[in-house]
Amino acid sequence: MIDMRWPLRLPDELTDGVVSLRPYDQADSTAMFNALADVRAWEHIPHPIPVSPVELDMAIQGNLADGQRVSLTVRSGGRVVGMTAVLYDANDAAGVEVGGTQLDPAIWGTGVNGRAKRLLIAAIFEHGADWIRFRTDERNGRSAAAIRKLGARDLGVHRDTRVRRDGTQRRSRMFRLDRPSTDRDGAGDLL
Repeated sequence: MIDMRWPLRLPDELTDGVVSLRPYDQADSTAMFNALADVRAWEHIPHPIPVSPVELDMAIQGNLADGQRVSLTVRSGGRVVGMTAVLYDANDAAGVEVGGTQLDPAIWGTGVNGRAKRLLIAAIFEHGADWIRFRTDERNGRSAAAIRKLGARDLGVHRDTRVRRDGTQRRSRMFRLDRPSTDRDGAGDLL
């Protein structure tokens, strides 16, 4: 097992021609705020819902402050439709967590999330990760189903330190996607 390279240095854009991911930029905040205006985009997010693009930007920038997270803007057809992130833990440096994904409910079920995640998964494995972890609120069956479609193994429900906005203690369903064994020696396709 080797440690992956951090900080994650992604290209300026990961794209499949329609769906793209770019590192979050403050200039994305208004379009991001508008894309996430539907309260359903915040249903399983434990922190308060931002009330302005400035507040959203401050929240995203605050998450980036410790250098252990890369936030990405997700676009479809050039339009901002949401965000996702890669989180790194130096104490568990063989892999990363992909999370904090929030997408405009108008694009749920269209395949955009899966396409974005496949682009990101390939880039993370190219960066040396042995595994990628995903987590979702135990109540979020839609997200769990999307993670399973990526081929991630369900590790069950675990206690979480997060407190939901309704004041209840969150429990998270954890998943793990291992680097394909054929990729360990440089052969084979990812996903």
